Amino acid sequence: MLVTVSLLLIIASLATVHTGRVKSLEHKILLNSQNQALAGAAAEGGLAHGISRMRAEPNWQGQVHTVMLNGNSRAVVHADFEQVQRNGVNVSWAEIQSMGFSSDELGSQSVREQVLRFPLLNIVPKAPLISSVPLSSAVTFLLGANPNGGGNGVPVSLWADEDIAPLGLNSRTCALQSFDENRCARDVYSNRSNAGDDVLQNHEQFPVDVLDYFFHIREFDWRLLKSEASIIEQDCGAATLGANRVIWIEGECALEVNQRIGSESTPVILILVDSALLMPSDSHIFGVVIQLSTTFPSVPKRIAMAVNSQLTGSLILLSPINESVSQFAIRYNKSVLDKLQQDADMQRLSRVSGSWRDF
Repeated sequence: MLVTVSLLLIIASLATVHTGRVKSLEHKILLNSQNQALAGAAAEGGLAHGISRMRAEPNWQGQVHTVMLNGNSRAVVHADFEQVQRNGVNVSWAEIQSMGFSSDELGSQSVREQVLRFPLLNIVPKAPLISSVPLSSAVTFLLGANPNGGGNGVPVSLWADEDIAPLGLNSRTCALQSFDENRCARDVYSNRSNAGDDVLQNHEQFPVDVLDYFFHIREFDWRLLKSEASIIEQDCGAATLGANRVIWIEGECALEVNQRIGSESTPVILILVDSALLMPSDSHIFGVVIQLSTTFPSVPKRIAMAVNSQLTGSLILLSPINESVSQFAIRYNKSVLDKLQQDADMQRLSRVSGSWRDF
């Protein structure tokens, strides 16, 4: 009897010890799984932080830094940058790496992803006036040509997809110096009686999709361009636009006397959607103006610039204008347009599809 009781006690003790060991092992597995999940979350948080830092600090060179997260978990983040050429412009290709750690440092996880930083403006316009729609003699314009638009020393004033009618009676193109000195009436490249080589009409190299050419966004995907705007408004009031540089206007863009939109140091991309542009005396826009229609059929809108008002940069016409009441003066300025491609706040980020790794 005593032997039987002793055996039962031994068996019960062994079962208790075994159950304890199993429970302890299960606890360790649960703790390890929890630590691994926390480390993975920390790594993803660090990766998101690295991408945000790349967006907010264009001069960040990828130096190693630690990010403290909720629950005392942390991530160690760094990036390897590489400069690549895209349309003659250096763009940054980075692989951001993040090592996440659980709060007790027992769990760790590494993730990495590639990110491309590129300019919103893919190609700098090469002419003061670019048009994918027909232009008749009814429209009046004065253009200061890009002196090197067709190559070194080859001026370009107008780049068009369609054949251009003879220029209007008071329309002319000229060199920048003649434009600045108000001598376009005498020292002309092109006028009503003579269309010079600076007018590229029905040009074989004109892009099939102008928005895609300049922004890598197809015209029927115009909503993607709208999503890139820093402000969306119904008018062009100075108090409304502020210091924003990618401006989307869905109403009449009527400037005030002496109003400036942009500057030589901070030019803008002004997108007029089914909108008229009215510029009174001494008003000025610096940058690129794009006239775009999202309706069919589109309703022609006027572009009316008073005497002494001017666009410094380029006008891109993607929808018909009301030519009989339109007149404008455009002076090409490459340094102004280059800033739209080179400035830090005109850069965009894109995650490279399929580049995420957790090993």
